[in-house]
Amino acid sequence: MKPGQPTLLLSIGGLLALGLSLAEAKEADFNQPVTIDAGRQLVELVDNKVTFSDRVVVKQGTMDVQADKLVVIRNDQGLQSMTAHGAPATYYQVLDSGQPVKAEAREIHYDMKARTITLLKEAKLTQNDNIVTGYRIRYHIDKEQMEAESQGGKDRVTTIFLPEQLQDINKKETQN
Repeated sequence: MKPGQPTLLLSIGGLLALGLSLAEAKEADFNQPVTIDAGRQLVELVDNKVTFSDRVVVKQGTMDVQADKLVVIRNDQGLQSMTAHGAPATYYQVLDSGQPVKAEAREIHYDMKARTITLLKEAKLTQNDNIVTGYRIRYHIDKEQMEAESQGGKDRVTTIFLPEQLQDINKKETQN
């Protein structure tokens, strides 16, 4: 990270207070098969790379990723990374709590070895009415940490969350 670059680093405990509880991602999802549906698939055996394109949809349990293009890299040990590209690429999952979490960015990168999910370029993470935006949002699965940052001071990291009371008032108004 560059000196002077605005950064927001929150532990999952802090995210729980904001309602962004990625730590509670459905564990059962990770035991489900991964299905990739696309209009086109290009396999490059020499590079151990598969590129899916043309309205790509990835499903695993409650997880749903949609993108224009998905690049999957693997080696002898198995999958190494998956990168979804789109305008934007989107991510959706229902957490163990039953709450959905949504994310979008121009790139969504999952590094299996580092156990990180990175939203890059116009990144946005939403749960209920709570929103975090920035150039890059990275979630460290093992550390249970989320880090959001701007792009070299050009923009800022923004977090919007509503107190429970405000959410309750809005729910009552929509019911009347």
